[in-house]
Amino acid sequence: MTSRTNRNSERENQKGRMRLSPAALQQRRQEALQRYLAGDPIAVICREMSCSKSWLYKWKKRRQCTEPDWVQEYSRRPESTPTKTPETLEAEIIRLRQTWSADGLGTVSADVIRDYLCQHGSESMPSRRTIYRIFNRQTEEVKADSFSS
Repeated sequence: MTSRTNRNSERENQKGRMRLSPAALQQRRQEALQRYLAGDPIAVICREMSCSKSWLYKWKKRRQCTEPDWVQEYSRRPESTPTKTPETLEAEIIRLRQTWSADGLGTVSADVIRDYLCQHGSESMPSRRTIYRIFNRQTEEVKADSFSS
């Protein structure tokens, strides 16, 4: 192990970084940029704060935009999911499963439900794997509901 690894191993998890609160992350970003603006070399800042140069340049660039919330992290979640199974179709699949199985979570296969949807002219045809995923989500929701009651 290098000295850098030894120094940081106590406060870091196996993947590399500890989970910090949003406030602590903002403080870390501000501290790094204050040091940069004070004239500290980027290599020294990155080495002492255990961060990459690209991380520091990212926050430097965002600070230059002069937005008041430059220090906030942006969500990376997509705004839409165009390939998501429509809720009406998902509800129909769950209804069919509950109708055809004795306990509502039984052994109705995805093939049977897919064949039924084909015969009855469904607007979109989900794959077998998608139907299995819907089954699994529904099973997890039922289990979660039973534990919370």
